Amino acid sequence: MSDSRRLPVVLGVLTLAAAALAFLAKDALLPPAMPAPAPAAASPKAGAPAAPRVVLARDGARRDLASKTGKGLILHFWATWCGPCREEMPELVKFVKDTKGDANVEFLAVSVDEDWKVVDAWLKERGIAGLPVALDPGGATAHLYGTDKFPETWFIAPSGEIVQQVVGAADWSKPKLRAFAAEFSRASQATRP
Repeated sequence: MSDSRRLPVVLGVLTLAAAALAFLAKDALLPPAMPAPAPAAASPKAGAPAAPRVVLARDGARRDLASKTGKGLILHFWATWCGPCREEMPELVKFVKDTKGDANVEFLAVSVDEDWKVVDAWLKERGIAGLPVALDPGGATAHLYGTDKFPETWFIAPSGEIVQQVVGAADWSKPKLRAFAAEFSRASQATRP
């Protein structure tokens, strides 16, 4: 076969191969689907808390996250030194303000920074107020949940079961995430004693 006839054949084969690869890879760029927020089996990384999972309140009081409060818990681990955490924070704060009156769900942002001075200075510098924050110096409690990279969010049913885990920064303004949070609230109300 001459070179002039071979070129169109080679180009045709390459075009078909490129189209097949594009078809196979098209869904790789889509965000993962969020499952319905019904209490589910425990996450592969962490189940319902069995051992104490202690964080520190601003007044120094210790809070065990394994203790049930009768509410769903949106548990968000973050750090002041974390770039994605800083980028996510404005929409996260807006989400917390928008959902503050929800009696079925509690939101808690747990910083893994070493002390309150760093966290408070960072929040003040950015004009963030009203965000429910606890401290997990060194990230020991975060590690018990399976969180070693930040940010990461856990949706925990009133029963203590892990419903959903969001790894990395979330876009808290997205209708899909907002709808999931609303459904999580309804499911939390239905399972309250």
